[in-house]
Amino acid sequence: MDIPRTFRATLVAHLPYASGEELAPSDDLAALGLDSMGVVQLLTSLEETFGLDLPDELITEETFETVGSLWEAVGGVIPAERFADA
Repeated sequence: MDIPRTFRATLVAHLPYASGEELAPSDDLAALGLDSMGVVQLLTSLEETFGLDLPDELITEETFETVGSLWEAVGGVIPAERFADA
């Protein structure tokens, strides 16, 4: 799973226990320090950075469980050309 740098950089800014942009799709977001307030802040950052409005049905615990599950949700609603930096 290729996760674009822009997405990783946005994500890392909200993960106090992440080191750099080296994230694996299986990395647990809670273990990296993402809490409920962090989810709200991350969601806002993702919406502002990528100009998206994540559908309510994608805002679930499962979506915010791992780096990969979040990328699958976000990557599914953003046009691929926005990620030329993959």
